[in-house]
Amino acid sequence: MRSVVASSAGAGYGFLVDEEGQLRQAGFGPEIAAHMERLSAAVPAALYPLAYPAYDEEPVRAPALRVTHADGGTTTGLVVRDIEVEGPATDIVLVDPARPLEVRLCFRAEDQGVLRQWATVTNRQPGAVTLFEVAAASPLLAARAPHLTHFGGGDWAAEWTTTTELLTPGTKVVESRGGVQPHLRSCPFFLLARDGAPHETSGTVLAGALAWGGNTRFAFERTAAPDVRVWSGHNPMAAEYVLDPGASFTTPAQIWAWSRDGVGSLSRRLHRWVRGHAVRDGDELRPIVVNNWEATFFSFETERLLGLIDRTADLGADLFLLDDGWFGTSHPRNADTAGLGDWQVNEAKLPGGLGPLIERAQERGVRFGLWLEPEMVNPDSTLYAEHPDWVVGQPGRPRREWRQQLVLDVLQPVVADFVLGVADRTLAENPGISYLKWDANRPLTDPGSPALARDRQANYWVDHVRATWELMAAVAERHPEQTLMLCASGGGRLDLGSLRWFHEVWLSDNTDPVGRVRMQWAASHFLPANVVAAHVTRLGDRPIAFGCAAAMSARFGFDVDFEVLTDDELGVCRRAVALYREVRPLVQLGDLWRLLPPDERCALSFVAPDGDAAVVFGFQLSDGPADGDTGAVRPGDGLLPLGGLRAAQTYEVRAVDLADPGPEGTAERWSGAELMDRGLVWPLTAACTARIWVLRPASV
Repeated sequence: MRSVVASSAGAGYGFLVDEEGQLRQAGFGPEIAAHMERLSAAVPAALYPLAYPAYDEEPVRAPALRVTHADGGTTTGLVVRDIEVEGPATDIVLVDPARPLEVRLCFRAEDQGVLRQWATVTNRQPGAVTLFEVAAASPLLAARAPHLTHFGGGDWAAEWTTTTELLTPGTKVVESRGGVQPHLRSCPFFLLARDGAPHETSGTVLAGALAWGGNTRFAFERTAAPDVRVWSGHNPMAAEYVLDPGASFTTPAQIWAWSRDGVGSLSRRLHRWVRGHAVRDGDELRPIVVNNWEATFFSFETERLLGLIDRTADLGADLFLLDDGWFGTSHPRNADTAGLGDWQVNEAKLPGGLGPLIERAQERGVRFGLWLEPEMVNPDSTLYAEHPDWVVGQPGRPRREWRQQLVLDVLQPVVADFVLGVADRTLAENPGISYLKWDANRPLTDPGSPALARDRQANYWVDHVRATWELMAAVAERHPEQTLMLCASGGGRLDLGSLRWFHEVWLSDNTDPVGRVRMQWAASHFLPANVVAAHVTRLGDRPIAFGCAAAMSARFGFDVDFEVLTDDELGVCRRAVALYREVRPLVQLGDLWRLLPPDERCALSFVAPDGDAAVVFGFQLSDGPADGDTGAVRPGDGLLPLGGLRAAQTYEVRAVDLADPGPEGTAERWSGAELMDRGLVWPLTAACTARIWVLRPASV
């Protein structure tokens, strides 16, 4: 009985090959090697479930693979041909002896306990085959009381809405659609706690993420037995893929990480992995950004923008980002109804182009950034008038507008060249730009392309993602000096596949700080703070100090009309920038400790990796009781215990209220042990107030 383990930091899969040559899963979880050693030789391998069941191999369970073969056959039987192990790489090659088809299951052990997995299907038949379902992963998880946590509110401005639920018998499906911005509806991440609801500091929990910039599907199939079959991969809905002889299809990568100590330690490891492997320049500090969008929307001119650049410098921010509305000549971009696709500066609005703005930014020591939406076009544009055949569409069907725009068909080489040229030309014509915000503001509809054969139109859902990724990779490679933000109607693209070419994501267009505290808490289960752009706005009409504190717990910035702020509010903004500059290395590169979930209150801290310093953010989200009353942070005492500190070290603790312009009070001194046991006194009772504590080593 042959066995193999595919794991990282001791967590992962244990497989057996039965007497028929089929691959069986004998375990999936932490300490997998020890688990495999404990298996009883008296239990035949054939009694374990199939590791990657094809259609009809396990008739009562959903398959990982469903294929129609070249001869019309619909069933597949897979046996192990080879097992290849080399360092961190494990490949298990399965074949169908009756109908030549190869399935290579690939596992890569990476640091921080992350296991990356995918599958590659190769057609060895004389004719084309059709892939109806191809899972990136399909493990069976032993669980007594499995609780699933998934993220997504179903639409724009509701991203990262968190749901935790007990999986009951049946199949729970969590999927996204939309192609270009699917993650508005469902984020491609989940947590699966094995024995009850997930807890921050205890319990066995699995984190899963699909690195795919298109439609995703997670299915969790539970029977009366104490196990859950997880199906993870690109969404197969209307996306059957025709695969030619000799060709291969590779699924998106599935990312796994396990913890036996709750979700807190799991998140900290994932953050280190994301910074090291899934995002560009992950260990570099991100700039403080000022965006003009909510200050001006489309209505701006040079003098107005020059004033905002000056304000950016006066505040001490690092970068001014000019958003939508700067382009379009014959079809001026004065609303979202026209001009998209015509990427020439509107000199009627900005005489002299972008040059005067870039020069002012350079004079004031501020970087300059620009918004682009290169994949889209308005019908009311010169580009569409000249090239109506460049857009995605179905023959014989009217083209469906969404947000008064259409999607460019990047499967056509001439269109892909145009999209790439948008970035190249814009940067060549405007030297001095060092930041691009790449946006996409409508879903993919009417999928079809003349670049695909008539019988391969359903390939579009997959091929569109791959073609878009090629463009993103080319922009990142050609312009390595650019900081790139990934945006799609807010948080419509934030997967760990697309992110590799970007520095940060725009989490949501919902910038109400109460909502953002909750969203940022949810996203922090997977994304480190330096990846999550968060700006101060007036959405929700919250106090500016509260908005600043919320944004400071991520990558800090502003998107507000400074001209309408009072002197006191401007003072708050200046104090926030000065404080963020001090704590930015902790927030962006420190270890996150989630302390109090976002109900009436919320608290989290960022601790230096060596435990030497920390910054703590406390948010009062709704009116609550005073210290000592029912409902305090710790019942009866109103204290907030911290985590991750050095027990023996003495810390100087400085409390900061951004709303208070007066001198700060005397810093208190506490040992790490006292702060982790007793904790900080919670001072807040009024809704939409915040407190920030800065912890530094106490001087002798």
